[in-house]
Amino acid sequence: MDALQSARAAYRAGRLHDALEAAQVAAEMRPKDPEAWRLLGAVSRHVGMPAAGEDAFRRAAALAPRTHPVPARVDRERFLDLVEAGRSRLTRDGRRRLEGVEIAVEELPEAGHIAAGLAPDSLSRRFHEPRERLVLYQVNHENRARDEAELGKLVARTLQRA
Repeated sequence: MDALQSARAAYRAGRLHDALEAAQVAAEMRPKDPEAWRLLGAVSRHVGMPAAGEDAFRRAAALAPRTHPVPARVDRERFLDLVEAGRSRLTRDGRRRLEGVEIAVEELPEAGHIAAGLAPDSLSRRFHEPRERLVLYQVNHENRARDEAELGKLVARTLQRA
């Protein structure tokens, strides 16, 4: 198994520090591979190294700008505004599904949830106990959007499908 595969496997298993080490090796060994840099960016954000993560995302974008754009970052207040805008555009069915559900925003999934099977790049997770709650993961939304308009559409789509 090469370093990039090892990094992906550790990342999906919630072994984030192992994933970071393997992703760093993968990026060093494959400096022209945007996938290696993109994964290093995502893992770095999960382990609390946002500056290193943003640098890795920029390197991926420089190598493949069409498929790996620099993520669209917004502050928490702006993200909450995008969530409210998305809620206001829900279809009747979407509103029905989210009736009585608390919507919360967290930066990223917790390592324990990833180890329990949640994909580290998940956009959301619905909790049923102790109350109905939908958690939106802001950084993972941002990682998939190239600008604020695309980010708003992605948030609205996540809410509609929840």
